Amino acid sequence: MTPTDTPSEPVIAMALAMDRNRLIGRDNGMPWRIPGEQAHFKEITLGKPIIMGRATFDSIGRPLPGRLNVVVTRSPEWHADGVVIAHDLDSALDSATAQARADGASEVVVIGGAALCHEVMERTHRFYLTRVDQAFDGDTWLECFNETDWQEVSRESPNPAITGGIPIHYCVLERRA
Repeated sequence: MTPTDTPSEPVIAMALAMDRNRLIGRDNGMPWRIPGEQAHFKEITLGKPIIMGRATFDSIGRPLPGRLNVVVTRSPEWHADGVVIAHDLDSALDSATAQARADGASEVVVIGGAALCHEVMERTHRFYLTRVDQAFDGDTWLECFNETDWQEVSRESPNPAITGGIPIHYCVLERRA
């Protein structure tokens, strides 16, 4: 299956940026600011339901427009306007998949944090991975990522002059059969 195929059921995808040491976060935020990265993320996720943990939502600070935002939290008291709240991964996937079907979206995209990504990793079929070819300081790693489980099907490497001098690669990975 390629990223442009439209399966009968939406596939579970993940969209993350990771440095060369598998770092994905620092202080509940991104460890870097890379020009163009947010536009790339928007291009991947716009029109598709996204699933995130509560801390990820809090770090963004608002629902992302143009897509259903599903926030997974264990707290029954937590609420936010403009999002669907789920108290476990299965409920989040059910809500997001139903919306994807209704909208004709081919994917449901998990965008973080690390614990949620760990929980959904074995069910993920496509991985939109921004590889940041540099090491940063941080406190959150994607330890559950096993490179041998994935096949790279595309790679785009923007000129570092437009990414603030930071070499990055926009990769699409598909789970090996």
